[in-house]
Amino acid sequence: MRPVDITDFPRGRVTQDTLLLLNTSRLGLRYAKQLLTRDHNPDITIRSKGGKTLPNEIWTKILKFTRERTKGIDDQFCLVKAEIVTTSPTTTLLRCFRHEFNHSGYQLLTGCIESSLCVSEFEDYLAAATPAVAETLEVEVPELRRLSGPDNTFDVVLDTTSTGRCLYTDLEVPDLIARLEDGDCWVCSGNKFICPGCTGGIAQEFQVFMSCGVDLACPLCIGVEFSQNHKNFLDHNLWNERLLEDEKRYMLELVEDRLEELGYANVQVPDGAWYGTNGKESDEEGSYEEESDEEGGDKDRGDEEGGDKEGGDENHIV
Repeated sequence: MRPVDITDFPRGRVTQDTLLLLNTSRLGLRYAKQLLTRDHNPDITIRSKGGKTLPNEIWTKILKFTRERTKGIDDQFCLVKAEIVTTSPTTTLLRCFRHEFNHSGYQLLTGCIESSLCVSEFEDYLAAATPAVAETLEVEVPELRRLSGPDNTFDVVLDTTSTGRCLYTDLEVPDLIARLEDGDCWVCSGNKFICPGCTGGIAQEFQVFMSCGVDLACPLCIGVEFSQNHKNFLDHNLWNERLLEDEKRYMLELVEDRLEELGYANVQVPDGAWYGTNGKESDEEGSYEEESDEEGGDKDRGDEEGGDKEGGDENHIV
């Protein structure tokens, strides 16, 4: 996913039918900051709910203090559709309406997504979420409903100067699992990695089936394309004892970056996701065999020395 840009609506990249992710936790702070910094206008005054007014310098300090105190607090997201209220070359005011999927028939929203084809179709629907589009899909999309009331309506200002982002588009299935379902995933049971040879046919549906002995990034909650690329790396290098350490570390960094991007920075990457469990065991077995050979060599040399010694004694006795 990516932040919504002020040019997305005029260029047709986002429409009123596009489902967007809104970070409601950052919305109030962002809007207040926009008011304080807009054209440095001294006439703009922020009032508290009790009608108190303060100099903008004090509000700036309050906002800074609030941001510091809220660091580490989990962000809260919801799905919305947006409509343009007013627009200008530098500013666009959007009114966003919360939407929800009625997925009571599934334990999870993504429970209806059972293959890579379903992922592709569902993401196409997110870009234009209408009943007409839903009817063209093979995947059964849960009913989407718009919620009403002031608690489900949000105003978002897009401008050319703000750096804080709270509204996102180009949504993918992993974004919804991470931001709306707390990382719960029916494919990997929330572990973020699977054994691609032990899924009972699930891996085949996402084109990531391979042999056991590795930890593959989950195709549903980490992403189909990422999982397929990860599978190609593991498939090619599983038994490659000459794989360079730099290549292993590069894959480890890719997996860690993807986890962090989705908000799973605390998830530990298993060795089988970048080293290959079988490859590691193979290296250890190889070392053991070499040690055994060396021990065997010493033993043989001892036998030879022993044989020479015994032979010498026999000659001496004779």
